[in-house]
Amino acid sequence: MRIECNVDGKALSLTVDSTKPLSLILMESLDIDSLKTHCGGNHCGKCMVLLNGKAVLSCLIPAFLIKDSNIITFDSFSRSRDFRDIERAYLNTGITPCKNCYASQTLLIEDILRRYENNEFPINNSEILQESTLIHCHCIDPSSFLEVVNAALIIRRKRNVRRA
Repeated sequence: MRIECNVDGKALSLTVDSTKPLSLILMESLDIDSLKTHCGGNHCGKCMVLLNGKAVLSCLIPAFLIKDSNIITFDSFSRSRDFRDIERAYLNTGITPCKNCYASQTLLIEDILRRYENNEFPINNSEILQESTLIHCHCIDPSSFLEVVNAALIIRRKRNVRRA
């Protein structure tokens, strides 16, 4: 199957099996550094990418679903201004994920920030806590994850006000 998509800002035309998981496509065809292993769909949470702006586990996304999609991996996101907001939140709170889930935790936080950064209302804590369970690593407990999200949201909103 031929699939046109955009990965990390690059337009690509890939020929792949329609059921091949996105994680394998990114590792094998594109040599994405932030994805080192394929869990086979065991939901470890360490293969997070942003698919059309939404954090997803790439091991669960078959190739046919990425047609005409925009995919952002941690490799390119880590060079963005938005990444620095989250990095500052990690530093300000003293809470940092382990190296195994750092990329996935960061992309999940970015997904949350994108949904809440332009809204005046507070985040839905129970929704965020539920989303944090996508990543099966115990380096950050749920309340600490929420603390980082809130810190990053404050940083992002302040930056957006200065920019406006």
